[in-house]
Amino acid sequence: MNTLRIIFLLQILLISPQSYSVNHPDSRINYITKLINTSSGAQQVLKSDNPEVKKMHQKSKDLFSQAEEAFKLGDNAEGSARLDQSAKSMFMAIRLASPVTIGYKKLKHDFDKRKESVNTLNKAFNRIADENKAYASKEKTNKQLGELLLRADKLQNIGKHIQARTELDKAYHLIKVSIESLRGGQTLVRSLNFASPEEEYLYELDRNNTHKMLVKLLLDGKETSEYTQKTVEKFTNSANLLRGQADQAAESKKFKDAINLLEQSTKQLVRSIRSAGIYIPG
Repeated sequence: MNTLRIIFLLQILLISPQSYSVNHPDSRINYITKLINTSSGAQQVLKSDNPEVKKMHQKSKDLFSQAEEAFKLGDNAEGSARLDQSAKSMFMAIRLASPVTIGYKKLKHDFDKRKESVNTLNKAFNRIADENKAYASKEKTNKQLGELLLRADKLQNIGKHIQARTELDKAYHLIKVSIESLRGGQTLVRSLNFASPEEEYLYELDRNNTHKMLVKLLLDGKETSEYTQKTVEKFTNSANLLRGQADQAAESKKFKDAINLLEQSTKQLVRSIRSAGIYIPG
């Protein structure tokens, strides 16, 4: 029995409780038992690793048990009402378990891979912080990171995958920027062996893009005072202006000028983030 067939049958069961002649106060009892336990929809639900599907399935079973108890006590109206609720919950579980509807396995895989990247970067950050004896920065950054990861996990566990990924992306960009800030952009760049000024420019371009993304992720939708909003806007506008000048310099192959302008732009983005009360070391 495919999902559409189950949905059609369920609609009949909910609308016509006396459609079947069986020795029970509510003739749908056998069919809803099969729906919950042995139907193809039930098998689909049992195979799902989506926590929301599991929750709805358990709710359906609990309501079914309550319906049976009501029937035993002679309260047929309550029993039928609980049976309706049980069937509706099972219908929801089947719908959520549909691969077309949720694509949960891929979403979970992408979430887990991103989280693995965050954890790897966090280990690198902690190592660099210890090397530089930046213990206060380490504590503050890990506190912020922990809060973001906790929110991401909670959202993921209740099936809010898009919101969970947003929180995880915040964590990713925050720790990436924190590593750069802790090591010091200028010092880090000078310690690397770039093949050409253009290669160094591309490196600085990536740093600037990462900071821009962090501003967008952390500050969009964040409730701030009018003063803070204006301060953030001032630094962001300055960063955008410098970035535009850097792009123009790069188009003219003036990569050293472009690098200097990008570094200034990134510093303005850091000021923008910090002015909103978000800690970045360095």
